[in-house]
Amino acid sequence: MNLKKCDVRPGKVLQVVDNYGTIKASAPGLFSEQDDHDLLPPVIPFLVPSSTAFVQPHVGDNIWVWYFYNNPQELLYTFRSNTKALNGEQLDNEYQDVEISMKRESDNGDVEVYYTDDDGYIINNGHSIINIDNKDHDVHITHKDGISLSITKDGISLGKKDGSRYKAVCGENLIDVLDNIKSLFNTIKEVSMGNPYTSHIGTALSGQINTLDGFENILSNKVTLE
Repeated sequence: MNLKKCDVRPGKVLQVVDNYGTIKASAPGLFSEQDDHDLLPPVIPFLVPSSTAFVQPHVGDNIWVWYFYNNPQELLYTFRSNTKALNGEQLDNEYQDVEISMKRESDNGDVEVYYTDDDGYIINNGHSIINIDNKDHDVHITHKDGISLSITKDGISLGKKDGSRYKAVCGENLIDVLDNIKSLFNTIKEVSMGNPYTSHIGTALSGQINTLDGFENILSNKVTLE
């Protein structure tokens, strides 16, 4: 590849040919948007950031088309972005450090992945957000409808960021308490059955105590608490 014989021109994706990033494109002086797309030569990705990185192009994406005079059949492209228009929300703030990994418009909600020195690492998909903050390294997961999961040095909060109203119950301890309540009812039943004045209490308890069986079924096989 001899870059002295290379011409780089602004272009636009007209058609996505396959799942590997091959496209048909327009570029001033090379190909027009009015040309028959089926007759345009394929253009393949160039200068990917790593051996495993990949971004699927979309019709309308702005690109740079790399054209080589000594090999006109070898057409390459790289993405051309409008940094201010696409990333102004982050870049117009007073952050000292910003890294934007990706942004994608979608019918199901726009997607963005970025880092700032103030907010930490953020994945935002249609306003459902995963955030690892940059101060205490707390982890917050928030659904677009407001339901949250927070993990901090103080513990885990389900349903609300920074501390839900109620405390979770430890299942094994609850079973111990319910077993004690059942034993207490059994004792009351046995004592009351020996006295004709209280035997009706024992009779009433006899039909209800068995409904307290099956405590172990309240334990989850998939969720645990510390």
